[in-house]
Amino acid sequence: MGIHRGSNITRSGLAFAYDTGYSPSFNGNSRSIYNQGQPTTNTILSGAAWHGDGGNQSVGNIGYTVITDESLKYSGYETVLWTPGASRNVYFNGNADISLSDNSTVWTFSCYMRYEIPEVITAMQVYLYYPSSDGSAGGTVTDCGNGWYRVSRTRTGSSAAIALAGFTGLTANKKIYLSGPTLTKTNTVVPYVNRAATRSTSGSLLDITKQSSIDLTNVSFDSSAHMTFDGTNDFIDITTNFGTVSQYTFEWVENPGQTHKMPIANRTNTEFYKYGAYSWRYKHGGTLGEFYHTAGATSGWHHWAITYDGTTLKVFQDNISLGTRAVTGTADFSDGFKVGWWSAGGAYAFNGDIPIMRIYSKALTTQEVAQNFSAYRDRFNI
Repeated sequence: MGIHRGSNITRSGLAFAYDTGYSPSFNGNSRSIYNQGQPTTNTILSGAAWHGDGGNQSVGNIGYTVITDESLKYSGYETVLWTPGASRNVYFNGNADISLSDNSTVWTFSCYMRYEIPEVITAMQVYLYYPSSDGSAGGTVTDCGNGWYRVSRTRTGSSAAIALAGFTGLTANKKIYLSGPTLTKTNTVVPYVNRAATRSTSGSLLDITKQSSIDLTNVSFDSSAHMTFDGTNDFIDITTNFGTVSQYTFEWVENPGQTHKMPIANRTNTEFYKYGAYSWRYKHGGTLGEFYHTAGATSGWHHWAITYDGTTLKVFQDNISLGTRAVTGTADFSDGFKVGWWSAGGAYAFNGDIPIMRIYSKALTTQEVAQNFSAYRDRFNI
């Protein structure tokens, strides 16, 4: 599922989880992990595109070694070790399978890269070659941690090849790790979870626990290809039968655009739902109840955790307890849940971002809630 800041996030008892890879800031800088993204059928090149027998697998003018050491791979992609000469270029050759001849097309190329000896990457160039070339400086460089960077460039024009070139500060023959090249007919970087050339709405996000697809047909994407909820009719349908449970935890990160909206609720009834920053509706042992806890913050990025251990319900926002309630009984989760939607009406459809959602079949301890919060707080500048 890619690299996550805070790899110590609790996995024990995890029943469902998604992580879009999105992160708005890190030490004041825009940051994305790029292990998920917007569905698209406009991919020309993706994933393991460093070698092959023609088509969109062909690569020219590059001497490389495929990396087998898992510690040097990035986001599940195949990684190659490239030792460039003085020209410092790697070419993705255009041919019948990579049609780059449309002058009106906007292309975006992106890739992960890391110097063998850690070095700060500050700029890059993506050339469009033949019949004309454009090697002007530009592009976007995102620090992904552990020496890895995401580099990308958007260009418009006709070309028969794409070349990744011109790394600032790079000396000839310095070794570079390269991973996950992607070329799309878009003006934004569209990240990938696997090597498929296209990503349908039903196969673009993966359940971390099962590696099964999560349907994104009913969600929106902003101009940066980040998943969002429009407050009208957007939702993620979790059809998993979680059964009857005696303990549970719901955990998510959100940035609401409006108050009084539902980040998560039952699919077909109103037995369980989170009402904005104000309450948790539940049905334990056949008895309905609603815990109006101490009001939490209603805007900005926040981490939420709701735990139930069979005797006590607890609500945390940003690792701060908003109260507890004594309650007993099992919970029926057999019908699944919807993220961003309440079955009783669209007036409560979530507006904003929910890049992370996790459901556990156990109650996280206070220490585990703190541990998970710590893993997310830097990533979302909470």
